[in-house]
Amino acid sequence: MPSLRAVSPARRRAGVAVIATSVLAVVIGAATALEPVLVLGLVVACTTVVVMTLRIETAVLVYIAVEPFSGYLTQVSSIAVKLVGLIVFVAWVLRLATDDRPPTARHPVTYAAGGLVLVVLAALVIHPNGMTGLVVATRYVSYVAVLIVLVDTLRNRLDPWLLGRTLVLSSTVAAVVGIIVFVNENGGRAAGPIEDANDFALHLLCALPFALALGRRSGAHRALWATAAVILVVAIAATFSRGGLLGLGVMLILALALQVLRWRTAMIGLAVVAVAVLVALVVAPDLMQRSLDEKQHVASANVTSRFVGWTLAAEMTADAPVLGKGPGGYSVHYDEYLGSRVSDPPHLDVAHQMFLDVASELGLVGLGVFAAMILAGLTAAWRARSTPGPEPDRRLLATTVCVAFAGVLTGAMFLSSQYYLPVWLLLALAAALTPARRSR
Repeated sequence: MPSLRAVSPARRRAGVAVIATSVLAVVIGAATALEPVLVLGLVVACTTVVVMTLRIETAVLVYIAVEPFSGYLTQVSSIAVKLVGLIVFVAWVLRLATDDRPPTARHPVTYAAGGLVLVVLAALVIHPNGMTGLVVATRYVSYVAVLIVLVDTLRNRLDPWLLGRTLVLSSTVAAVVGIIVFVNENGGRAAGPIEDANDFALHLLCALPFALALGRRSGAHRALWATAAVILVVAIAATFSRGGLLGLGVMLILALALQVLRWRTAMIGLAVVAVAVLVALVVAPDLMQRSLDEKQHVASANVTSRFVGWTLAAEMTADAPVLGKGPGGYSVHYDEYLGSRVSDPPHLDVAHQMFLDVASELGLVGLGVFAAMILAGLTAAWRARSTPGPEPDRRLLATTVCVAFAGVLTGAMFLSSQYYLPVWLLLALAAALTPARRSR
């Protein structure tokens, strides 16, 4: 019998592999017998992570698909959404390491985003604001990273219309879930997959123009996208979000003006929505009445708190005009600035107005860089649709991005939208419409 030393290293490694595989198989088998649902979930999760890591396109699409369900994911784990974003970034880094093609993320939008990161870091150094400041600064940096990854991926590998289809389908499913929760809870405000109804409306607003555009682009599945658009409109209405409804109105007017939506289609869609509302009033009058009463009850208080919040943000900007109160500074200094202006006021972590929020925490320098980033995105999208002779698909995509920007930025007048994906996603799509200049 040969000694252990006589066995070759290759045979020893093979033997260890066989033993390890056998032990792993026994462990997985036993675990499957005891907790089959848990094991199946772990297998699916691990497989998804591996596929996402190896294919940046899959990683981006999964990220877009899960974002409308961020509220549910946060209930599972507070870092679930951040983990998906991290996987996207890791997949992109692996793509850079294994692909000969250089990154193509150079664009005025990404330049301004890089400047925003510098401002955030400078403001964080001057006004640390403890853990709150670190969390808010991380949000900005992570969304800038997502923006750069999306621009490069959309230019190199991923069809923007595939991303649009994913956005519409996932948002429509989220809308259906929100409507079901709204009905089961006998009214209130539709939210469901995202805890705050106003933020939920913002995500649905971003998806609606793509549903309309896909309906025009795809003859075979026109009914599918038309149904999705109606569901999204009904869900936005069920959120009772004033910013969402105002954004919806602005967006529909621009969609008609830019011919993303035809008048005949708009009339049919509005008729269907009106019928749905009438059916709800007849079948479930208590549900509708409770929702209207609840909205009316909080309406005046919301107006007062928003006005006070905006005033405090302006005062913080005036006191620290260069770099603001630092990331998270609005929440940290809110009670100090509020004083005794309002009896028994709620504590606000954000100003509920995107530009005032940025100004209060990053100063006029940060506001200028942030506004330049938005303006660069709007300019890129408008130029792409206005340039003579572009292919019809690209022109339709550019017009869709312009319409979506109109709705989302209108909603941002009443929300701190810089902390959510829609703004950054539209910036990435706008930048990707500009022909790429390759980075070294």
